[in-house]
Amino acid sequence: MKTSFYTCLLIVCLTSLTTKANGVSPYLPLKTDPLFELELEKLSTVAKVPILTKPYHAATIYKYITKVKTSHPALYQRLNAYIKRYKKASAITHFSAQYNHSFKDDALVANQRGLNLDDSFKFTTSSFWQANEHLIFNGGGTFYDGEMVPNNSYVSFGWDVFQVDIGYREHWLSPTQEGAMLLSTQAKPALNITVSNPELLTDWNIKYEMSVGVLEKQDGIQFDTDKDPVSGKPALMTMHLSFQPLDWWTIGFNRTLMFAGDDGDISLKDVWDGIIDPVNNDNCGGDGTELQDCADEFGNQQASISNKFDIAPFNFPLSLIWEYAGEDTKDHQNYQLGNIAQNFGVFIPYLTADTSLNVEYTKFHSAWYVHHIYAEGYSNDNVKMGHWWGSLKTPDDGVGGNAMSLRFNWQNIGNYQVSMLYRSAEFNPSTLFNYKRSQEVEISLEKITGSGFLGLKLNIGENSIGNKFIGSSLSYHW
Repeated sequence: MKTSFYTCLLIVCLTSLTTKANGVSPYLPLKTDPLFELELEKLSTVAKVPILTKPYHAATIYKYITKVKTSHPALYQRLNAYIKRYKKASAITHFSAQYNHSFKDDALVANQRGLNLDDSFKFTTSSFWQANEHLIFNGGGTFYDGEMVPNNSYVSFGWDVFQVDIGYREHWLSPTQEGAMLLSTQAKPALNITVSNPELLTDWNIKYEMSVGVLEKQDGIQFDTDKDPVSGKPALMTMHLSFQPLDWWTIGFNRTLMFAGDDGDISLKDVWDGIIDPVNNDNCGGDGTELQDCADEFGNQQASISNKFDIAPFNFPLSLIWEYAGEDTKDHQNYQLGNIAQNFGVFIPYLTADTSLNVEYTKFHSAWYVHHIYAEGYSNDNVKMGHWWGSLKTPDDGVGGNAMSLRFNWQNIGNYQVSMLYRSAEFNPSTLFNYKRSQEVEISLEKITGSGFLGLKLNIGENSIGNKFIGSSLSYHW
């Protein structure tokens, strides 16, 4: 009886929302167009955009660029010129070609869907066709050295308060720019179904997002230690809910749930129980949990609380970010996070009129991105799905540590734009490997050429196992 009542109530609410709703929205670039994405981050700070996930819905950004038309006309003009391509019925919205050369040891490129420095070329493209107000077909992807990642290929339908995306839609569950703890573009995206709302709800600017996907095949999945490990495709569920209690503060709550993949059956009830009661479904053994048979564990879960504070002391805009995350529960309490990780960030969009600065620092306790059920850990196609820090340790090492990044951007130097990035990662003492401090310097130069940009990039560094790398790339994008 209660189920029928709540089902009817949900139908009535959705009907009332969609009666006055507009259509679906395409998405703006994510880790494919650094110059434009920097402009989006500037807008997010200056206009106090209450969004804590990426990619941004184009429709959401439409509403906020008008807020800076008078105060920041150059920012408005650049954003408006770029977004015009999304106001057409169909368009190729992005294309880039990149040639790479590695002079020494290889290294994984952060946040680039499994790309390595020694992959000799990379092409990225995205396009869309809006069949009608409520249906969009998106096509594209990333191509490099025999790999094809369809990260811009999906179909979107529904309304602006309830948009459904089916395909390889990506998720970045953090307001940060360089490293997301729960889910980022470090690994290739899973085939997934996502529901979200381009139109923020109520005066609190409520944003929701939920997805369910299937990861690539993994080896070494073992729920029952009395049985041999098997190979399979785990599922990945993500959940996000955020709102803006004050015009300068946005807070959000995130969950990821990695489950299944073996030969056992799983029901909707199992999923629901895993969501609402992780202690008695994921914490096996001991006095604080009802789950005593470890073969019945649900899977691997993570959760985080994200905060973004958009402030402007003395008319000097900046964003402060603080995230508090847990890889497990603490003391068998569903309301307490264990194996803590924290993310701190500062973004100054206008250090001067033409420069910006972004600084991030992340501290990890133990057990992040590894799991006793999944030998390959929290990964997709052997690449960790969260922060780039996780890919710098051995796949089965639960050691903690920290990571930091500092990016300085200098725009409008004639027809040139310069970006300089420093990354560093450290690990606590480990029984599996004697890690070194990982360091990387990236310098990129972009020159405006007509309607596009010609880019030159240099990466120099040493990874956590002592391998030194030097890589360069030449690119063109528009």
